[in-house]
Amino acid sequence: MITIQRALLLAIAPAFIACAPGAGASGVPRSFSNVLTRAELDEAGARNLYDAIQRLRPRWLEVRGGIRSINVETEIVVFQEQMYLGDVDELRRMGVDGVWEVRYLDGSTAAARLPGLSDRHIEGAIVVYLTPPDRRDLGG
Repeated sequence: MITIQRALLLAIAPAFIACAPGAGASGVPRSFSNVLTRAELDEAGARNLYDAIQRLRPRWLEVRGGIRSINVETEIVVFQEQMYLGDVDELRRMGVDGVWEVRYLDGSTAAARLPGLSDRHIEGAIVVYLTPPDRRDLGG
């Protein structure tokens, strides 16, 4: 049997979550989203993508796994669409102008979707898109 207090709490909880500071339209805080939109990049006022991500999605830049073995370091890689660019320092060389969106992929998803990562230990991948989704060549 549901009490009146519990029923009321269940009814109003979604409204509180959706109105929380930093929450997107889905009620999920932006810092946990795996997409950084053109509008967010514009609002950030950052000079480069590294600064924008540091301000808006700082968790994307964190390596939490440490070292996997003596010779293989855990890393976050950067791609422009399907092209490997390097580590997160590449983001410092990339301006925000002309970027459609930026996505974060966890390590296993990145290894499955992006080329050339099979022999590396990946924490995640930051993928920069210059074109809208309907104009992207997703490699088949």
